[in-house]
Amino acid sequence: CNESKPICANCARLNLTCVYDRQPPENKPGAVQPKEKAQRPVTKTDDDHGDPPESERRRKRELQLLLHFVEETGPSLAFDDFSMKVWVLPLPRLALKSDALLYAMYCVSAVHSAYQEPEHKERHLSVCHGYLQMSLCEHAKEVSQLSHDNVDILILTSTLIRLYQCYKLQERPLIPYTPPTAWMRSTGSGSALFRQAWPLIVDNPSSIAKMLIGNIPIVMDKQARTAPESRQGLLHLLQRQEPHELAEPWSSDVQEAYESTLSYIGGIWIAMNNNENPGGVSKRLVIFPMIVDKRFIALVEEQRPRALAILAHYFALLSMLRGYWWMGDTGQREVRAIAEVMPDEWRSLMSWPLQILEQQIVFTGEQLNI
Repeated sequence: CNESKPICANCARLNLTCVYDRQPPENKPGAVQPKEKAQRPVTKTDDDHGDPPESERRRKRELQLLLHFVEETGPSLAFDDFSMKVWVLPLPRLALKSDALLYAMYCVSAVHSAYQEPEHKERHLSVCHGYLQMSLCEHAKEVSQLSHDNVDILILTSTLIRLYQCYKLQERPLIPYTPPTAWMRSTGSGSALFRQAWPLIVDNPSSIAKMLIGNIPIVMDKQARTAPESRQGLLHLLQRQEPHELAEPWSSDVQEAYESTLSYIGGIWIAMNNNENPGGVSKRLVIFPMIVDKRFIALVEEQRPRALAILAHYFALLSMLRGYWWMGDTGQREVRAIAEVMPDEWRSLMSWPLQILEQQIVFTGEQLNI
């Protein structure tokens, strides 16, 4: 929350109503003021998206959200036994020390309830959005005071917010298609926090953040992420022979962005076929926006066909995680939407992603035969 006016950066990115403690914007001469909003008294109820007042209703609602998180939401977020030990008990305990983490936990608990009870979806999402805004504002304050004492809290809060953002991808409109670069950038911004946190946790084996990062060693190993051998099965996505391929703007930066992205995606595919731990492989998929070269995101934003085809390969792999409620059918939706807008001369690059969808694979760690 950068408290910019009339809407802060976080709320603008997440398309939310912005409410936090601040002075109202100064009226400019000649500006047309919305009369209805200007005349409405400023009051707060526990349904507002600001910090609601203390009440019996709020206490019971938050107790319900806490119980739901411990009993259902927390376990549903775990990829493996290690994750289970983080989400179910340590996180709620740490939330006692941080409003940002507490509100993020309530937010994810509420959005999980929206998934489970579609008949009450709007009510649950209203609760979710309120706690999300509260969490974002508190999180911004805590990030500015990063220390050994709060580093675990900050990493867990950031992770919960990213989970919410993943869930919302399932509902974004795809016609006309625009790639989800806002999601990629907002999720990717978490990598800066991880980099700042690393010196504080590298020598602390009991740190939850250290265990989370250490559980995915490739996060800290750029050489492994960009290894040329990992992209050998995807080299056709780099070929430049046909007239439309040669006409594409090209440079060493563009090539490096494509190569590093393909190495990361190819490495995940190799890990799947090698029956590596499903939890570790799944985490590598989820943190893709945090790892990917920012130049690749720019190419996707330009909607270059080659970049979109490579992104479709990522979403094809992500479709294998549709068993997780917060991921759902995002992978399938994005692949099919990209296929719809792919120019005819580039369409051959979509063969593999579409084949993966046809196979309807759900990744469990068993051998894949594609």
